Amino acid sequence: MDIRRVRIKDDEMATVLSNDLIRAVVQDYNGRLIELSAMNIHGGWVNCNKLHRFPFSKDTVDQNSKHNFSDPLLDKLYGYQVQLVKNEEENNEKESSPNLNNIFNYDELLTKSDKLNRDENDEYIKALFETNRVKWVVQRYGSDEATGGVWVLSKNSDFRNTIWATKRLDVILPNQPVIYSALYIKNISDQAVKLNIGFDNTIAAPFLESNCVLNTGAKQWYKFEDVDSNLINERLANTNKPFSLDKAPLITGGNCDIRNISGIIGSTDVLYAKNDLEKNSHIWFSVINPRYQLLYLTFAPGKEVMDDIDLDLDYSTMVLDYGGRNQPPWSLYQGGPSNEFSMHFGANTSNFGKENSIEMKPQEIKRVLYARSLTTYDNPRIGNNFSSFESFNHNIVLKRTKSNVVIPSDPKFKIIKKFGDNLVKFD
Repeated sequence: MDIRRVRIKDDEMATVLSNDLIRAVVQDYNGRLIELSAMNIHGGWVNCNKLHRFPFSKDTVDQNSKHNFSDPLLDKLYGYQVQLVKNEEENNEKESSPNLNNIFNYDELLTKSDKLNRDENDEYIKALFETNRVKWVVQRYGSDEATGGVWVLSKNSDFRNTIWATKRLDVILPNQPVIYSALYIKNISDQAVKLNIGFDNTIAAPFLESNCVLNTGAKQWYKFEDVDSNLINERLANTNKPFSLDKAPLITGGNCDIRNISGIIGSTDVLYAKNDLEKNSHIWFSVINPRYQLLYLTFAPGKEVMDDIDLDLDYSTMVLDYGGRNQPPWSLYQGGPSNEFSMHFGANTSNFGKENSIEMKPQEIKRVLYARSLTTYDNPRIGNNFSSFESFNHNIVLKRTKSNVVIPSDPKFKIIKKFGDNLVKFD
């Protein structure tokens, strides 16, 4: 077990948490998980998380000018053409970061991008992705003698926000290929506030490649409709009917099995599903790389694992970004080939609708629990996918007929809950 602080750029720090199975790197700025890596069967360490680096310098965006660059996640979810505005303090472009936490209030948002002036636009973006739009700072980090685990506690340092305060605890335990996260939100205002809250993870190369296979806990999916076809080339059809991943409707007619990842095929599709939190023990997504014999799994608790403080993440979302954007910043120039090949997974309290989904009373605290795992497996048959997800007290078991993968873990999030009780305090 190890935890240490490292400098990843001249002016940026991060925290490295690791055990013998995985390594995780949490960046201070934006609080992003920029690395989740494990050793593949060939002996090489592979990072599955996406590093979002658009091909523009820090001087690209002028504070007082408008540009035709879109915000990545806003575009994926809405198709809005939202201006990027330079962050005056940090002197770089605002971009939606992968592997992040989302807290947003739709009452603060405008729905017509052509009505936005510079100041309004800055608030528009900031309100939607509040927790990754401002700087995070590390409050404390250390190890736990009782469990042997290592942890880092961060807080959102935007002191201008008078509505809510946020803190996040990240934990790695011995002999488990998992990083656990707990996001705490407190309403620090003197009145009730309505919000939407969730988490997002984005994986990409070198872990993600053609012939990987996808699986999810949600079995009935819908195509997200509010996407501008002028900005995104889509492969899947809008049928307004639920479909399974193995029979996704195509625009060209017929169906396809989107569990099989084809590689860069020039399309980007946004999907959502309603989570059955009562029936299922967990919300989960997985991607398997058969060549590396590595399995990525992200999971969050269902009702049987949750406490009163925990929020219901009623909706799951996926973005299958296989090169369907041919404009900057995804390509070098308008009409150029996309540089994007990634998969986005998230769970939220709403379906990105126009209504806020939860209400927090003054001084009330809520929590979002989720975890990510990257692990190798021995039986190559698992590379053809698995058919069932089962959780027990100390492991998660993924089964395929007579083959299975056992992931040592804490599926009920008991340890990070205890850590949070002791470490997370709001002044």
